[in-house]
Amino acid sequence: MSQKDNVSSESTDALIRGLASQAGKRRAGGLAFDAAFPAALIISLLAAIAVVLMTAGARSDLVEILSTWTFQFKVFGMILIGAGALRAVRASVRPGSGVHPVIGLLPGAVFLAGGAVFDRSGFPIWGVHTFSVFNCGGIIVMSSIPALLGILAAMRSGTPTRLARSGAVAGLLAGSIGALAYTIACLNDGAAFVALWYSLAIAMVAVLGALVGPRVLAW
Repeated sequence: MSQKDNVSSESTDALIRGLASQAGKRRAGGLAFDAAFPAALIISLLAAIAVVLMTAGARSDLVEILSTWTFQFKVFGMILIGAGALRAVRASVRPGSGVHPVIGLLPGAVFLAGGAVFDRSGFPIWGVHTFSVFNCGGIIVMSSIPALLGILAAMRSGTPTRLARSGAVAGLLAGSIGALAYTIACLNDGAAFVALWYSLAIAMVAVLGALVGPRVLAW
């Protein structure tokens, strides 16, 4: 393995250790998951919005585009993905629930795919600016980190058993929260852009959650 690969591996390990340490320590007799989780979701959304406003700011025509189908497509799509991930997170902290995480994600996936197929908005799939894709993915991931930490911290009060999968669904939920927050800043209203790049950014947060989950959620 080259020196560059070693540095990259060490950086990744350091990031995982840092996230794990910030997610909090398990406390005996702490708040039950059902009590802790709603607060974690509210704080996560507020934190994600704050990150978006600090890094990108709200779009200047936000009030005008609230009623457009292109904006509502983004919002509703992220809510559907988030709802499916929410169901999966709840199931993951209750062993034996029998709920497979993929089931809840299907409505959101179908909605986004359908929007991409029938997209007639005229917006390019690479975005309206040169760095649209990088800005979109980067800001969604950044705004999802506080949410991921908060969700994992709440999940520690439950009894997750498949830790990598639990971390992944936590990442899916965190990613959808970050993506939902980013809709107030995103200038790319094409359904195909949203379906592809928002989904990829959420998947990146899910991978991060799968890496961090076993360390944070271990009993």
